[in-house]
Amino acid sequence: MRKNQCKKAENFKNQNASSPKDHNSLPAREQNWMENKFDELTGVGFRRWVITNSFELKEHVLMHARNLRTLTKRLEELLTRITSLEKNINDLMELKNIALELCEAYTIINSQINQAEEKMSEAEDQLYEMKCEDKIREKE
Repeated sequence: MRKNQCKKAENFKNQNASSPKDHNSLPAREQNWMENKFDELTGVGFRRWVITNSFELKEHVLMHARNLRTLTKRLEELLTRITSLEKNINDLMELKNIALELCEAYTIINSQINQAEEKMSEAEDQLYEMKCEDKIREKE
């Protein structure tokens, strides 16, 4: 099994060495590993490398899991706020509709008051005319 691992490592090295464009596009960490560490890779070295990188990967995954929990909590808070805002918007729309109804009622009442004032004014004018006519009759 060790021989197969070494052969796989050598094949991987040959594949990477044959494509310099890919080699230049890799991150600096991978380039450093490929340039400096690959020659030292043996069966035991390869296992150590895998174990080391698996621990780093595990730490990386755990860190992102914590970040995901934090982001999930923040998302839930934002969704709660959005729900609250939607409720407030609905309440405001209801208040707006009530305000429009009150405005219409005020307009109707105001119109009725104006009509009543006009009728009262007409009645007062008629009363004044009647008093004037009565005075004229009394003089005669």
